[in-house]
Amino acid sequence: MAMPIFNYSKVKPLRQAKGLKQAEVAMELGISRPTYLLVEQGDKEPTITQLYTLARLLGVDAGELCSNLPALSLQKTDYAKFKELIAACAIQGADGGSITKTKLAILAYLADFTWYRLHAQPLSGMVYRRVTRGPVGDEFFRALDELYEEQSIAIEPHGAAMLIRTVEQHPTKLLSKAELDLIHNVCTKWRQESTEAIVFFALSQGLCKAAKPGDPIPYEAVLNQPEDVLY
Repeated sequence: MAMPIFNYSKVKPLRQAKGLKQAEVAMELGISRPTYLLVEQGDKEPTITQLYTLARLLGVDAGELCSNLPALSLQKTDYAKFKELIAACAIQGADGGSITKTKLAILAYLADFTWYRLHAQPLSGMVYRRVTRGPVGDEFFRALDELYEEQSIAIEPHGAAMLIRTVEQHPTKLLSKAELDLIHNVCTKWRQESTEAIVFFALSQGLCKAAKPGDPIPYEAVLNQPEDVLY
């Protein structure tokens, strides 16, 4: 996938129109003011994560700052495949036969974004948003409701949390063997880790930091992540 071409000449006018100082923007991007000045002058390319943060600060779509950045709104979503992803993560990620809703949502997110990083396309294309407890797909709760109605899962209260328990394996028709292998690898790594640990990991990634609470997390932001820290 071609990396975006940064249109630096748009940044300064937009920043000034917003009444933002260079130091303020630099702090939000996690860089020094001199480094930010290089970005604004076109002498340094921002990372994908910094690009989306910068666009948010300037009040524009990230595509307005780049000449060839794919628009998030054009990303095709395959809900049926997303539902299979949730079902697979519920089985593979369960520790002792059950998994919290929060952990399940994040496992699906990690698998989707890791696949994008490795293959330049998402696994399901679902839109994931940053919320208080980590990323969650827009259709996550719909998928859970349908899996519950189909008796593929059971949902049980456990203190303040809700536990998901697999009752019957959901048929896998859309996920390839390579995709299932990746899901297995992601879930195996986190199976015995706590929900709090995976929440901390997800929220600490630059991907989440590039989005305001409630905003979509751009798949393109993962292109800047090293493969050894994807999940």
